[in-house]
Amino acid sequence: MRTQTEETMTRRSGQQGVWALAGVVMALVVLVNCGSDDDAPVDPVPDASVADSGTDAGSDPVPDSGTDAGTDAGTQCLNEVPCKEQSIDKLQLFTNVSTGVVREEDAPEGEFHTYIDARAGGVSPTQSYTYARFTPEGLAKVEVDDQSALARTGWDIAFRRYYIRVNSGTSGPSCVSVARTPAGTTFASVTAVDPAWEFKTEAWYDDSCTFISDDSGLSGPLMSMGTFWTYNQRCVAMTGDVFVIRLADGRHVKLEVTAYYEPEPQQVCNETGTAPSPNGSGQIRARWAFLP
Repeated sequence: MRTQTEETMTRRSGQQGVWALAGVVMALVVLVNCGSDDDAPVDPVPDASVADSGTDAGSDPVPDSGTDAGTDAGTQCLNEVPCKEQSIDKLQLFTNVSTGVVREEDAPEGEFHTYIDARAGGVSPTQSYTYARFTPEGLAKVEVDDQSALARTGWDIAFRRYYIRVNSGTSGPSCVSVARTPAGTTFASVTAVDPAWEFKTEAWYDDSCTFISDDSGLSGPLMSMGTFWTYNQRCVAMTGDVFVIRLADGRHVKLEVTAYYEPEPQQVCNETGTAPSPNGSGQIRARWAFLP
């Protein structure tokens, strides 16, 4: 049992602690008030000469420097993206960056054969699209999440499962556009841009934000490169369609998606209409090259 003296000492000790704490607070206030206003933090502004990673989530379109070294992709085109909230909901656009890798595989001189991990966490995606840009060294991954990408110009193309979209229209603020070459056109035969080709930007919503679906029967969004595959209720087969992509700086790329599965299962699917299991779905391979 505590004595009256002990209780008195405890009260005095507590009072002294309060006064000591008050003294520390007053000292801190004095130190802060002595600082210069020039030391106040400001929001950083990206240097236009430095490539931006595109990972911030600004609401307004923000130009990024360079679709590749030596060009400024952000200055040619910068648009407001229509129907953003609808796209976020309908396309399940996430805020986590894809863990998928992008790497080059063996290819003839002047061509690129690129592997893109577009699995996005599985058949029911839990990750963002895998974003990339075309460079003279190959397709380079851009570390950006879906919702941030709606305000970034530093990416050209994005992949998730069997969806491929480019940075324009309802997809992003840049002006990357796509022309599908006539049926039966081979990759090797495309050596220059045909003036008759019609280049289109992404538009899976109309002016009133009414959704426009593709003709796959799966109620997916209408995308400019959506015809690279066909589905026969058993597997995703490649159509062999060749696309020409006009980048923001005016350069052109020809591209053919050669696989959605690993190479051997894809070949079986294309030839028989059935893919063996496991098949490595969502691992895109694309053949592409810059056009003169």
